[in-house]
Amino acid sequence: MNEEGYQSLVEAIVGEDFSLVGSLFMSAQARPPVVIWAPRLEVLRSPILERLLDKWSALVVGLRPPPPDKAAAFIEREFAEWTMQLDLERRADGDTGPGDFVYRYYGAGIARQYGRDMTGLRPDAFAGHIGRFFSVVYGAVMRRPEPVFTEHEPPAAVLVRSWRRLVLPFCDADGQVVRFVVGNIPESPVGTLLDVMHDAALVTDGEGRVRLGNIAAATLLGAPPGRLVGCSIDGLVPELRPLIAEASGEIEGVSAFGRREVNFVRDGQPLVLDVSIGGTRVAGEPLFVLVLRDQTERVARERSLALEVTRDPLTGILNRRGFHERLAALLLPQRRRSDGFALLVIDVDAFKHLNDRHGHAAGDTVLQMVAACVSQVLRSEDVFARWGGDEFVVALGGVTEPLELMAAAEKIRRAVDREPSGPKAVMPVRLSMGGAFHPLHGRDFESVFGAADKALYAAKARGGNCLEIVAG
Repeated sequence: MNEEGYQSLVEAIVGEDFSLVGSLFMSAQARPPVVIWAPRLEVLRSPILERLLDKWSALVVGLRPPPPDKAAAFIEREFAEWTMQLDLERRADGDTGPGDFVYRYYGAGIARQYGRDMTGLRPDAFAGHIGRFFSVVYGAVMRRPEPVFTEHEPPAAVLVRSWRRLVLPFCDADGQVVRFVVGNIPESPVGTLLDVMHDAALVTDGEGRVRLGNIAAATLLGAPPGRLVGCSIDGLVPELRPLIAEASGEIEGVSAFGRREVNFVRDGQPLVLDVSIGGTRVAGEPLFVLVLRDQTERVARERSLALEVTRDPLTGILNRRGFHERLAALLLPQRRRSDGFALLVIDVDAFKHLNDRHGHAAGDTVLQMVAACVSQVLRSEDVFARWGGDEFVVALGGVTEPLELMAAAEKIRRAVDREPSGPKAVMPVRLSMGGAFHPLHGRDFESVFGAADKALYAAKARGGNCLEIVAG
């Protein structure tokens, strides 16, 4: 690349016109790179790059980059594997033309991925479009001394889809960029495979620290892209920690621990996760793969269907099936006299006349009103259902004496009397009730119901609007 072509590319990148860079990569049949000046943390998608940018930003005074002597701290300890340092190599004649930056330090992790250590070489030692691109980016940062992020395909066929590079400038006393620290992170091959999964997936260690997380996991857990790695599972889905702790002591070779259903809350909304967990040991350290599937809609749908088959669609109270399911607890073998229950069968007086005179819509309104009124005066342990037509049934747990049953029936009657009823309240609603006791009038529900139903007919024969209780 001649001087004119180099300067044209530098000016284009400085002005954030990346079309020429795109053409350079397209001509090499490679995917055009991403170039972002002054990137936000969420763009970096790597904890190392995030920490590099944070550390560099803390050293900036005004708009002036840090001095060159501050660069050494960026290429040691946690950053050593994945950082490079480039220094400006001045020519004898003072000309600082393109390609005069030299790698003074080249991280071992980067060298392993690329297959060679570039220490002592210039960026244009990379063949073809990659070397030209690197040289031009450094030249652009010299003209515009601020951080720049790039993401590009690797220069060789390796199991890495892309490299993420953060270029940080350091200036001398004259304001000239004379040193770069570059974080260069290869996209994990495992991470690449995880990202193509539809399901959310996390890889954690035995302490619940996230080692890898795919895009679907970030979306499901409400985390910014690239911010999952390094997070504790306690801050994401704390309900998963017991699963990891339990599995940590059970790993033998490669182990699968099955599936669990976990409830947790995200942004105030309850969610249900189906979690598949498997684990192994790497260098003695336990690692787990958790595949998370959002089952909230399915669970809600199943609960809704369950309600549909146990609830009366008109009144919203239990239907016959729901009543029998709830009644099962009251039919357990009795241990005390108070373990019995009373059964009330309730019928709306003159309901057919109401329907004939005012229409079925009016009749439906009355049934809804009766259901609402009775529900308000019952206890949580009582079981209340619409039995069919205008007939209702109530099982009153622990009620074993006639006086108790009479008091309960009176509460129901008063609750209905207090409500406006019938079309424009022109027709009062009256209730006939028949009562019986379990186990006094039968050891099973059918026997007790039959007795209460006979008592109901006796109440209606007396003119209705009253309670009849089966004689002891």
